[in-house]
Amino acid sequence: MKLPALDDLIQEQRNVYLHPVDTSLFVAGPPGSGKTSVAVHRARYLADNGCSVALITRNRMLVALATQLGDPRVTASTMHRFVSNAYSSRTGRMAPQPEPYVYDWEQLLLEYGKLGAAPAVDHLVIDEAQNLPPGFFRWASRFAARFLDVFADEHQAIDDEHSMLQEIRREAGLQNPVPLTLNHRNTPEIADVAEHFHESRNLAPALVKKSRGGELPRLIEIGSLEELVPRVLTRFRNRRDSVGVIVRSRKEVDELLQLIRAKARPGERVDAYTKDTPRGAEIGIRIVEPGVTVLTGESVIGLEFDSVFLLDLARSLPCRTPTDRRRMYMLCARARDSLVLVNGPDKLDSSELAALPPGKYLAR
Repeated sequence: MKLPALDDLIQEQRNVYLHPVDTSLFVAGPPGSGKTSVAVHRARYLADNGCSVALITRNRMLVALATQLGDPRVTASTMHRFVSNAYSSRTGRMAPQPEPYVYDWEQLLLEYGKLGAAPAVDHLVIDEAQNLPPGFFRWASRFAARFLDVFADEHQAIDDEHSMLQEIRREAGLQNPVPLTLNHRNTPEIADVAEHFHESRNLAPALVKKSRGGELPRLIEIGSLEELVPRVLTRFRNRRDSVGVIVRSRKEVDELLQLIRAKARPGERVDAYTKDTPRGAEIGIRIVEPGVTVLTGESVIGLEFDSVFLLDLARSLPCRTPTDRRRMYMLCARARDSLVLVNGPDKLDSSELAALPPGKYLAR
């Protein structure tokens, strides 16, 4: 992912970037509409205007990306770390969590109400907000920051604790979201596959800005992870672009990472990330640069790659629930120019295969 220059922002993005600094902001946009890029530019603009700013999201890899693209005046953090640090600095105690990484928002609100302290930050810029719980927005709007700048797409809400647009609006006391309407990321061919899984009633698919790429997304079959390695490295070496390989489990990440590194040439970047990656290690994964990155489906939220090999299929197919459809939509939309769906090593059954787009959209 490359941060576009300010001069490259289209008018709807510039309107968000230049939104008055003394009010909150709510932005909704489908994949590829530039939410993360505009959020980073917006955070810089707020800092330029003398505001204290924190950029918040759910995923550590997305925090690392925002840090790599961002401004040293802007602190990027996961929601969990931000809430934990804010609470401990106020009270000297650990934030109340009935279970790991799940906060007791009612207790937090009660305790902060008793403290009566003013928010410590002028603006929270919140990216991929749909994957944060409603309680966070209620707490953040009252006690964490004077203003919230929220970027969301409810059709990418795949975490157990997630928020629909109306929930975010209600809990944070925001106006109706400003829409971003154009898809700057995907080729029309990739957008067709992603939109096969789109069913949001509140946010239509973005209009695709790129011209047709001439490369139809493909479904390939492999018998082992070893069979995938030459395909991945050939794609990288032919294009010298960023390649994302999305698998289901940490075990598959570890295995595929070792297989690719064993065949990689000196100087070829091959990295991996999961939620169990040691804290801080993600900042060294330069996904903005050419190379191969192996990730799980949970870790890829908000990221993008020139080429994507998607193995994390069976968990979502045949899309029996809205969450299944949202996950497939989000995963397919990570690819800019090339998308390869991978059937294997464990083969999809007939119902799972039937849930994929028809042949005019997906070469088989």
